[in-house]
Amino acid sequence: MTADYPSYPLEQSHPARCHPKSPFQSGLLLILMGILLAFLLASCAPEQPTDPVAVVQAAYDCLNQGDLDCYFKFISDDVVMHDSGGRAAGSQTIRDDMELNFTPGEIRFELSDLSSNGSDVTYSLEIYEGDKLVRTYFNGLTVVVDGKIIFDGTEEYRRMECNEYPSQRFCPEN
Repeated sequence: MTADYPSYPLEQSHPARCHPKSPFQSGLLLILMGILLAFLLASCAPEQPTDPVAVVQAAYDCLNQGDLDCYFKFISDDVVMHDSGGRAAGSQTIRDDMELNFTPGEIRFELSDLSSNGSDVTYSLEIYEGDKLVRTYFNGLTVVVDGKIIFDGTEEYRRMECNEYPSQRFCPEN
């Protein structure tokens, strides 16, 4: 006795069979490859420096490139900046002022003699407009905590700040 089986042409599939889609057709493989690529790119991104000297140098490098977004990656929300032009507190206040008054490419900052004592970074700073030297600070002081600048000025300005507002994080007693 022989069984009768229906015969189908080779090009035609049986109507009851389900042929799964290829991973390329469903997009699943493309999604997984995209996730893997994003992970690999994120793991290759340079980490933000935490060494105080490297943070100060990187922040000023960002300014010299005219990149305020880059610069503010190194600035704490509660930063205080003090120079001969006055006092500015808070990263948003400083950013707003810089967006109004800072023209990328017109001002260049040159740091030298950088050294650190814990979170305090001291340096000399020359500020140029074009090729013209407009200001020199021989006693610059920046305080860096957890990879962020919390004070930028001089030791004299920090003393003034700490006399008036002694609870600030950058005051030596804290």
